[in-house]
Parts: sequence; structure tokens; C-alpha cells
Amino acid sequence: MTAKARPAAPVTHLNVICYKWGTMYTAEEVNILRAMVKRNLSLPHRFFCITDDATGIDESEVEVRAMPPYDLPGNGPKIWTFSDGFLGLGPDEHVVSLDIDLVVVGSLDFLADRPEEDFIIARHRGKATESDREGAEIFRGHGAVYRVRVGSLRQVWDDFIADPFGHSDKFPGLNGNDFSEQRWLAYELKDREPVYFPEEKIIIYRLDCDARAASYKLGRLAGDIGLTTAWFGKARLPGKGEAIVSFAGKVNPRDVRDRHCGHLKQAPFVAEHWRL
Repeated sequence: MTAKARPAAPVTHLNVICYKWGTMYTAEEVNILRAMVKRNLSLPHRFFCITDDATGIDESEVEVRAMPPYDLPGNGPKIWTFSDGFLGLGPDEHVVSLDIDLVVVGSLDFLADRPEEDFIIARHRGKATESDREGAEIFRGHGAVYRVRVGSLRQVWDDFIADPFGHSDKFPGLNGNDFSEQRWLAYELKDREPVYFPEEKIIIYRLDCDARAASYKLGRLAGDIGLTTAWFGKARLPGKGEAIVSFAGKVNPRDVRDRHCGHLKQAPFVAEHWRL
């Protein structure tokens, strides 16, 4: 089934959100993300952080909101974004969800393009695994960046919250994560023709920035114990109009700002853009 685009006025305001819970990310990283968005998004916008600990977050710049009031597995809290009336916003409001582990290197105004679409997401360019089979043939979305009109896909949340732990058994994440919100989206939207942001706008550090050293073929363990050629050369931006570099995976911007990390090269562009 193909979702029909609806006539719409231009998007003139955005609500940008990120989620932070546990210890994986810091308040400083939230503040840096907000600073990057502020420098690169010319549209009027609000910036929210949904978190279980606001300590250190600059609340003069960031609107802090509590985590959803439910016991949810894995990345389940992120599905709350699809609820009707999310954060008290109205049905004509658009929410842009950004992962904290990304670097903004260019204008974000493209996030307001295609106002007729209720849902747009970055395209996932990694190889689909056996566990991704549900819906992956059609939906190949990368949850690091997406835009949704509030409540337009409320069934994504309503279906999940009806049995969150039951769904987590069927849609586990990687590296011990109890629930993958990305796989859940693939399942829920498998009958909907996906709409993606332009691929050149959202790139992946390890794939698009000449980040992998030749020793990458030796495997992650070799890199972890120092058997790597990542000492030589630097990662770099391709210079093709990119706006966002996603660091999906175990390596974050801070890990390659000043030195290499395993088989991944140091990225000088991180020090240039990933800052307050």
C-alpha cells in the first residue's frame, strides 16, 4: 500500500528532539548537538531533550522533558515520538528526531522539504541481516534521522504500548539491546511506501568518510588490541553537499575527534563541527 501525499503548506517551524537515558551519552553531548542544530537550521524551531537526568543540560537552550511514564524495554522509549499529542504538540506540527551520536556539517534546512509527507527518514545503507527480515525488503530506514507529523503514525506507538515486552521478544536489538525501534518501524510500516531524505545529505562515518583503515579486514578484535593501520591518514568529508554524518555503531564522535579508534581513522572534521 502506498501512502498518498497530502497537500500541505510549507513547513515553517520544526521541533527537534533527542533522547538521553542511562550513561551512554552525556549532557555535554546534548548541548553540543543543540549548538550544531542552532548553527545550521535557519527555520524557527524548538529543541527538546527527553531524558531521565537533566543534570548539566543547558536549559536556556534545551527544553527538557521527562521520559515516557512507562516501563519499556531497550529502545522502546523512542517509539513514544509517534504517539498522538506527543509533547503536547498539535497535529500540524512536525518533529525531527536526531540521534545524539551524529555530527552536523552543513545546513539542516532540507529537513523541512516535502511538507506533503507525514514521515521521512534517512535511508539505511547497511546490509540487511537475517533478523531484519520482517519488513526490511521494503522499509530500509535509518532511525538516526527522521521527521514525522505528530500523530500521523500513531499506530506505531499504540500497537507497541499494547504489549511492549512481548514485542521486544520478537524485535530485539544488537549488542544485548532488548528492543530495536528500527526493526519495529520496519514491521509497522512494511505496507507503506517509504520516503527517504536525499542520500547525499545524511552520510555514515565508517562508510562515506574514508574512515576505515586497510587493517579493517583483520577484524574488530585486532583493532581493539592495537593491530591497526588507522594511525596513518585521516577521515574526511566527501564534499558532496552532506549535512549530517551519522556515527551509528559503537564509535561516537568523541572517540575519533583527537585520535584513531580501532580500525577507524581520526576525523579532523569532528573537532571543527562537533562543538559548542
